[in-house]
Amino acid sequence: MKTIRKLKVVSDRKIRANRENAKKSTGPVTFEGKQKVSGNAITHALTAERLVIIGENLEEFNAFKESMLKIYEPVGAYEEEIFIKIVEIKWKLRRVTSIETGIFGNEILEFDADSSKPKFSDKILGNTFTKNHQNSVNKNQSLIGVAFTKDSNAGSALLKLNTIEGRLISRSQMYEDLLFRTQKKRRKGGKK
Repeated sequence: MKTIRKLKVVSDRKIRANRENAKKSTGPVTFEGKQKVSGNAITHALTAERLVIIGENLEEFNAFKESMLKIYEPVGAYEEEIFIKIVEIKWKLRRVTSIETGIFGNEILEFDADSSKPKFSDKILGNTFTKNHQNSVNKNQSLIGVAFTKDSNAGSALLKLNTIEGRLISRSQMYEDLLFRTQKKRRKGGKK
């Protein structure tokens, strides 16, 4: 007899019976059953609580994850871990555009709120632009240019964002290469 948690005594017979029953519980046997549960680890590891931030759409994330699952088709724990990293990185890459839009938006709002600056700039420097080109530039385009210039001269948030984006792209490519090599090895009968 063994003592478990110093509170409950379990007989050797009960332990053997539990072990025998555990051998019978090996999961699904049919192809359909295996297919049905194959995404369980991925579903649990890619919870929206970790990746979806305020302002992002939960349904959009879940659709994104499912479409990525169909593309990469990971098999086994090792491939699933690599796949999870790919989805995390690619979701963050999608976020970069929103952040960039937010940076420009904030700069534009600050510029528009500053009463000492002109509200609209119709000047385009360069000898390739005609008067018609200058007149066709609208306020939003001009303000985006002002926002970019302001950011470049001061905070360089766009430079930082661009650096982050480049790193995310590199990491994404690294994990994709690793997954593809692992899948190729598996298909040839190797381990992992």
